[in-house]
Amino acid sequence: MTLHAPRTIPKLAALLLAAGESARFGGRKQLADIKGRPMIGHTLDRLTAVPELECFVVLGAFGDEIAPLVGPAAHIVHNPDWASGMGSSIASGIDAVCAQGAFDGVLITLCDQVALTSMDYDQLIARFDGSQIIATRHKNGFGVPALFPGNLFDSLKGLTGPSGARNILNGSRHDVVGIDLPNARFDIDTQDDLRTVLKQPA
Repeated sequence: MTLHAPRTIPKLAALLLAAGESARFGGRKQLADIKGRPMIGHTLDRLTAVPELECFVVLGAFGDEIAPLVGPAAHIVHNPDWASGMGSSIASGIDAVCAQGAFDGVLITLCDQVALTSMDYDQLIARFDGSQIIATRHKNGFGVPALFPGNLFDSLKGLTGPSGARNILNGSRHDVVGIDLPNARFDIDTQDDLRTVLKQPA
């Protein structure tokens, strides 16, 4: 009988991006009520339920109001350059992740993807082999949530501007494994989006 070595459990960080000013929403989207929980707490509940993940939250606009709602569930990263776009928030978050120790990968997700469940994040982790990007298929290409291996941390640290990691995910230089996560289709940019999401079954 052949014995197989047990699968090594990777050390993974989760980077929750929540630094924007939510202009289309009317401000303070991170505090919007999602079925009895502020959006930031609702999304963190799903992330912290995944035992493989050590959570980091990047704050910027309204950070002083949002930070108390994070509590001990995650490391808080303040991005003073949040207004320049999502790229700087990813770069700030990766700096903080690296300062906490050696991680095999980082899962990047958004505060307003409130339909995602812990099982959705589990699907990404289950496909992770430590060398390839595991990303969500969207109609316009790969996007977040996405799990990046440690060998891309330097590239993530160099991001700037509003496009986030889109060029890394959809360029030709890196191997990307795409998976379908129907719950990732729902995000909240406007008050109408919020009303639509709240109509979805719990």
